[in-house]
Amino acid sequence: MKNSLQKMAVASCTLLLVMASGFINQTEAETLSGEMIAAVAADTSDVLTVAEQMPEIIGGMEAVYSKIRYPRQAVRDGIEGRVFIQFVVDHEGNVRNPQVLRDIGGGCGDAALAAIKQVKFEPGMQNGEPVSVQYSMPVTFRILN
Repeated sequence: MKNSLQKMAVASCTLLLVMASGFINQTEAETLSGEMIAAVAADTSDVLTVAEQMPEIIGGMEAVYSKIRYPRQAVRDGIEGRVFIQFVVDHEGNVRNPQVLRDIGGGCGDAALAAIKQVKFEPGMQNGEPVSVQYSMPVTFRILN
């Protein structure tokens, strides 16, 4: 959304400069402005933070946990807790740009990222179309005796 607003602001400033220099009149500028707004609104490269239907992990959280390999260092040091990760689920359900927001150490953040990269999502939907959605989630690490 921020990217779209920036594009519209640049387009509007450009239109004002062109109009002020006398190359086009106000009616032509208004027509062009409407076309630019429509083009920016149709830009599907934007990543939503909320969609009508949010992405869903195929196989649920069990699919993520089945991919996690508890790091040896974390087991040895008794490290347990939640790692928070963030990523984009693209319009095809693939995970893009995963990153750790909060780590507990011992390699747990890297293990969470490795697991999330291996799962597939049902993409988010907006107005009946698949969209890219930013997604955040906790991954819990617990040592079982």
